[in-house]
Amino acid sequence: MNENSTARITDGQMVFFEDPAVDKLLGMVLALAGETYVLRDRVRVLEALLTDGGALPAGAAESYVVPAGDEPAWRADRDAFFDRLLGPIAADLMGAEATHRAAGS
Repeated sequence: MNENSTARITDGQMVFFEDPAVDKLLGMVLALAGETYVLRDRVRVLEALLTDGGALPAGAAESYVVPAGDEPAWRADRDAFFDRLLGPIAADLMGAEATHRAAGS
């Protein structure tokens, strides 16, 4: 759509872009954004409950340092997450190990 175009409704769905794949991607991003906000809100509630109840001091999550022995497992978990998230796109465009190179691992 160009700058003079407006969104339209097609088959009961809002359409913003000429390419339907872009509209689907927009829908996915907005759904993930909504889920992310719900998770952030729940983490905020849990942190408040833990600090208000005295189980943790305020700021404990921000000051947490991953124990050295746990770092490889945390890094592997992070790499697996990004492989699942970006792998299908990155592998086609940049090769199978693209997400690992980008993460510096």
